[in-house]
Amino acid sequence: MKYAVTAAEMKAYDTDTINRIGLASEVLMERAALAVIEELQKAVNKMQRVLIVAGCGNNGGDGIAIGRMLLLQGIKTDIVLAGDLDKCTGETKHQLQILENLGFSIKSKPEETEYDIIVDALFGIGLSREIAGKYRDMIVDINRRKEQGAFVCAVDIASGVCADTGRVLGCGIKADMTVTFAFSKRGQLYYPGKEYTGKLIVKDIGITDRSFLVSKPDAIYYEPEDVTECLPVRKKDGNKGTFGKVLLIAGSKEMSGACLLCGKAIFRMGAGMVKIITPECNRQVLQQMLPEAMLYTYDKEPEAAKISQALDWASVVVIGPGLSKDSNARMLMKYVLNENKKPIVVDADGLNLIAEKEEINSILKQRKEDGSAPIVFTPHPGELVRLCGVGMDQYKMERMELLRKAAISYGAVIAGKDAVTVTVAPDRDEVVINNSGTDGMATAGSGDVLAGVIAGLLAQGAESFTAASLGVYLHGLAGEAAAGVLGSRGMMAGDIADALGYVLKYREDI
Repeated sequence: MKYAVTAAEMKAYDTDTINRIGLASEVLMERAALAVIEELQKAVNKMQRVLIVAGCGNNGGDGIAIGRMLLLQGIKTDIVLAGDLDKCTGETKHQLQILENLGFSIKSKPEETEYDIIVDALFGIGLSREIAGKYRDMIVDINRRKEQGAFVCAVDIASGVCADTGRVLGCGIKADMTVTFAFSKRGQLYYPGKEYTGKLIVKDIGITDRSFLVSKPDAIYYEPEDVTECLPVRKKDGNKGTFGKVLLIAGSKEMSGACLLCGKAIFRMGAGMVKIITPECNRQVLQQMLPEAMLYTYDKEPEAAKISQALDWASVVVIGPGLSKDSNARMLMKYVLNENKKPIVVDADGLNLIAEKEEINSILKQRKEDGSAPIVFTPHPGELVRLCGVGMDQYKMERMELLRKAAISYGAVIAGKDAVTVTVAPDRDEVVINNSGTDGMATAGSGDVLAGVIAGLLAQGAESFTAASLGVYLHGLAGEAAAGVLGSRGMMAGDIADALGYVLKYREDI
């Protein structure tokens, strides 16, 4: 797994590397410049004319160093300093002096000519104000040139993107590629910053985890090579009971699809057995489409004895997909929370019932206090705001705070679904930012599949936080695989469930 840092964390690690470890800032700057050039050479076939746009901070110093190295290679390069020379940092002034000593000069504005490559070294990770005036004009001009065919590479972070939140501060450069140093920045993983970042490449320039003196970063994210290591180990002599028994309480009248999608995902993740409690009207379609699952169906209302037997049988319970909020759904939710001490995944209408019913909420809090197995919530933004009792505007401004608050309040691991899903836990400082997926996953039933993925991992012995965060990542990889075959527009939630098997087999074969 990789770290994603805030601007303050990165500044602390940079300072420690320079002051305690003794690696001079000029050395780091030279390494940063070499790293960018290395990636540019990989990304483009030939560099004919390059524009470097440099600010007055150290990010600008990186850009000037890049320009100098390209000039020494004989590549036609214009270096534009945006800002007042007197306001440049010491390191950037040093880079300008080296440039002058070599007989090269800087420009005050770009030429009215075509550049095939533009290097954005205007603002770094310390930017906290809205961009306006001449800087805004320069960003607009760079984006215009990109639209006309220039390849734009951002140094460390695309100018205008907040390193912590991904918010665009007034305007931002839409990079094709960002070469960042040491660690990813959180804002490069969140939207809209992720979109402005383009292809993200993390380069080692000498700042390492040896500088985590006070504390390590709170945010991490998975990469493909982490999957095999994090998946539960499967015993060669195991049986269907060994790999877990999942009770899925889902579906309602005209909502059989949620049972089907969630149940299929549970099986695709490797769980051994699935039993579904659902209304009788869903029996036929489930028997036809998911014959591997056992069923308990009911007409008017489920029998308490049958629910109790199913809970005793199960090692994991999933409740909520397509469940509705009728009296049967309320009764099932109360029964699961009161009578079951095993791991639970709560999704969709299960979350809405918890948000609406104080009685259910108090049962959940009692569960937290009596040491029952952890619960995993998988809310989308609408469900999360209902759980927190706030509006959508507050969610957009305070998403991380709300996720943490809900996790502590309900004693639940929460995978907060969004374009970039974040997983938090009540007893952990760290968060996992998801770095997989595609816009094609914004389709009905995708959340039902995710609930099944997480339950499948829990059934095989995964710890709750790992099951939730890894489940989100695998769900995203399966979405990418489905989109690779069908395209983002043409894929459906069932395609994500089907792709899970291919994703897991691919990781096993590596």
